[in-house]
Amino acid sequence: MGKWLLTIVTALWAAAAFATEPAAILIRHALIFDGHVDTPYAGEVLVVGTLIRRVSHGAMPVEPSLHPEVIDAGGRLLTPGFIDAHVHMGSVLTSGEMAGADPAYVAALEFKGAQAALMRGFTTQRDTGGAIWGLKRAIDEGLVPGPRVYLAGAVLSQTGGHGDDRAYEDVHKRLGGPLSPAERRGEAVLADGVPEVLAAAREQLRKGASFIKVMASGGAGSEYDPLDVSEYTSEELRAAVEVAAGFGTYVTVHSYNATSTRRAIEAGVRCIEHGHLVDAATLRLMAERDVFLSTNLVVYEIAPPGTTPRQMPKFAQIQAAIDPMMKLVRASHVKLAFGTDLVSGLEPQTRQNHEFVLRGKWFTPVEVLKQATSVNAELLARSGARNPYPGKLGVIEEGAYADLLLIDGDPLQDLSVLEHPEASLALIMKDGRIYRDNTAQH
Repeated sequence: MGKWLLTIVTALWAAAAFATEPAAILIRHALIFDGHVDTPYAGEVLVVGTLIRRVSHGAMPVEPSLHPEVIDAGGRLLTPGFIDAHVHMGSVLTSGEMAGADPAYVAALEFKGAQAALMRGFTTQRDTGGAIWGLKRAIDEGLVPGPRVYLAGAVLSQTGGHGDDRAYEDVHKRLGGPLSPAERRGEAVLADGVPEVLAAAREQLRKGASFIKVMASGGAGSEYDPLDVSEYTSEELRAAVEVAAGFGTYVTVHSYNATSTRRAIEAGVRCIEHGHLVDAATLRLMAERDVFLSTNLVVYEIAPPGTTPRQMPKFAQIQAAIDPMMKLVRASHVKLAFGTDLVSGLEPQTRQNHEFVLRGKWFTPVEVLKQATSVNAELLARSGARNPYPGKLGVIEEGAYADLLLIDGDPLQDLSVLEHPEASLALIMKDGRIYRDNTAQH
């Protein structure tokens, strides 16, 4: 009896071990853009489990014991999965629609939006403000499909700043009024003075934020803060930076104008979101201090749903500033991240891939692809000790996460190919798992 029991236990153990053996996938006959090269090369990629095991120039010999599934790329371009450095995955309704919305309905929209982003080729997204802790957890645990998520949690805003979404007549919480709508939803914290900034930053990191987001200037999507306004004092900004540094991560700031941007850089922030109204001297300072610029274009092409008459002139001001700003960036040595910032519903988010085309006015296709892959990955890595995915992202090389796309058409000649991901993305892989495989339809 003991012998039979031992045999059964051994068989079960062997079966369990076999079941957990990482799957192997070999992608043959690909044209590889690895996130760094200017000219792609013919090669093959072996994926084992969640990681890239090997990359070869030309054909790859594979040990027979792996028994890999073979995908014939048929000469298609193989790229790393795309990264969007500025999203708000919880912004699935307008502000007005969010008031009183059923949380289960909002969650359903968030799940749908996450899956849609993945199917547009974005295997990683950096959420720069929102209460999507549960969404990130559900994706990481495999409950719903979606991109990897780096999140800031609630943004820090001064009273009257870009994160203060109270109506004109609403009484401040310090004077006996309720929390602002954004505070109730967990999207923002109104924090004034060094002690409140310290507490607010620590609270986001306690919840699991990868980095801290601070509103340092006026914004287009808010009512009472012109774009030229500088928000937060140097002392307040330094307080947030010191908290982030203590946790081994960094602060990024929402900032449009040169004055607020320079103040933030001097305080030690590592990334500027937007920056459309900066000047050449400020860009030089950013390059000297190795500060990223995470800007976006597509969100300003069409004002988001729910935009008010007070906000429209600010959108027009930014639209007029885009071309001169991007020409300055083109001439600078600033590291430029790829972000979209599409908000207020799932419909605006469908324009996410149009950002590739818009950037093609100032940058070559290969430069734009680098921005959306390896450059963005360098920004994500600044989360340091708070990096939820500490492996290599945005590249095709040994040991990197197996986040891969096979593309029908040639985006290195025509970026508009990427505007139709349902047709152009023949293969979508994240973490070694295939979410779309149309490679046979060549």
